[in-house]
Amino acid sequence: MEPDLSIETLVLFIRLLIAHLAGDFIFQQKSWVSHRSSRKWKSGYLYANAGIVALLSWLLSGYFQCWMIPLLIFVLHAVIDIAKSYAPDKPVVFAADQVLHIAATFLAVYLYLNFAGTTIHLSWLYSNLSVWTYIVSYMLVMWPMGIVIAIMTRRWQTDYENGDGLRDAGRYIGMLERVLILTFIFMNQFSAIGFLIAAKSILRFGDIRDSNNRKGAEYILIGTMISLTAAIFTGLLAQWLLSRVQL
Repeated sequence: MEPDLSIETLVLFIRLLIAHLAGDFIFQQKSWVSHRSSRKWKSGYLYANAGIVALLSWLLSGYFQCWMIPLLIFVLHAVIDIAKSYAPDKPVVFAADQVLHIAATFLAVYLYLNFAGTTIHLSWLYSNLSVWTYIVSYMLVMWPMGIVIAIMTRRWQTDYENGDGLRDAGRYIGMLERVLILTFIFMNQFSAIGFLIAAKSILRFGDIRDSNNRKGAEYILIGTMISLTAAIFTGLLAQWLLSRVQL
């Protein structure tokens, strides 16, 4: 039986997308972003980040004999980040930046499948759609989604000053919340999602009941609803994708 090129293409895209997500949202530090914004193209961190993405792309591609495409990924990633460093810090700029990076990932997939020659299969892991779908789903809800939620709720952050809270506690709570929801969806335990939402509502009841803290309660509620919706959507999309491929 000939290999299914559509599945091979999909798995390769997911692996390269993971390389981008890991490079931009896990390995890249906030200080790197600040340095890039101030130093522009002169920032060494900008090229370090592009190098990490290119290296991860090479490792996850499976085409170890090909170094030209990772080099192209390095160049494209650096150029996109240089352009972003000159743009204002706005949600539309962040969205455009990610769209361009994903477009570069599509281009890399096309080049790998058409010009890179034979894939080096280290193990079954490289072609296992389920494993890579689960990995990219958890990565999405743990890191990029948190940044997206922060950007979407930025306009209300000045109205919500919670000086008594633990540092970064909300970020980690949201991350764990989305991980649990995603896990419940993968386990088909949708009732557990309702239990989790109810439990959080009880814990936040005091904030909601206090009329003096209405802005803070509404800010938390908006962030929570965005977080829940995004996690549920990611889980359902992953489940749909796997079910369609298995048909």
